[in-house]
Amino acid sequence: MFSEVVIPTARADVPALVAGDGPVVVCWHGFPDHPASFGPLAERLVAAGRRVVAPFLRGHHPSTADLLPFGDGLTLAADAAALNEALGGPVDVIGHDIGAGVAGRLAALRPDLVRRVVTMSVPPPAALRSIFDEPAQQQRFFYLFLFQVPGVGEALLNDSLIEYLWRTWSPGREVPPHVRDLYADPAVRANSLKLYRANFDRSLHDPELAELGAVSEQPAEVPLLVLAGAEDGCITPDNYAGAATALAPGSRVEIVAGGHFLQLDSPDEVAALALDWFR
Repeated sequence: MFSEVVIPTARADVPALVAGDGPVVVCWHGFPDHPASFGPLAERLVAAGRRVVAPFLRGHHPSTADLLPFGDGLTLAADAAALNEALGGPVDVIGHDIGAGVAGRLAALRPDLVRRVVTMSVPPPAALRSIFDEPAQQQRFFYLFLFQVPGVGEALLNDSLIEYLWRTWSPGREVPPHVRDLYADPAVRANSLKLYRANFDRSLHDPELAELGAVSEQPAEVPLLVLAGAEDGCITPDNYAGAATALAPGSRVEIVAGGHFLQLDSPDEVAALALDWFR
């Protein structure tokens, strides 16, 4: 159902999948994933009269593979702000996984460019500070820590790991062919590692954006609808118990049937919640 376009912005040309007509909903994907995974959710949003724009994260498309000198969350949030400006923002935003961090930081940094925001499968940035405190969650994040080791991360990030993550994060779910094809590209795998290594390696942070960090990790001023999968094998629902302290008044946390990839596991429920939130 999607067409691929390139959207010029003040920071870079952004490749994206688009569908439908009407008020825009920007949908940011995560790892290991592809914008096309928003397809079932997009069908429902388009049927409700919305235009879906699903961008590729910087470095996750052949045209941007060499355009990721920094991998920090501020880089991705700045890209999202530039895209919303190019689309005539404020617009509605949905973010999944890494894309949830993009959406949350965008809402904190540029609330003037967002209308309503939905995040899925990762708590908002300000609620992540304690997520590494729990040993069981540290075990679920084994890949994140191994990605930090030069050579080990490169060897680990392969088809077998991607299949394992999909099957355990959304129990039993097969890896879609479009995801396999995307991560067959060594440049995409290298850029994915860069995003994870930037969590600990300050040399991968854009110094021109550094001053924004004091704002980006704080609770956004705009309300967020935060969705968590009841069977998520990556970040379990109990990790959202304290999310209210990192959310603006009027925000909500909803536990949704399904695993980590809620846009595929529960598109009807996610679409209904998102459309109600947007209204």
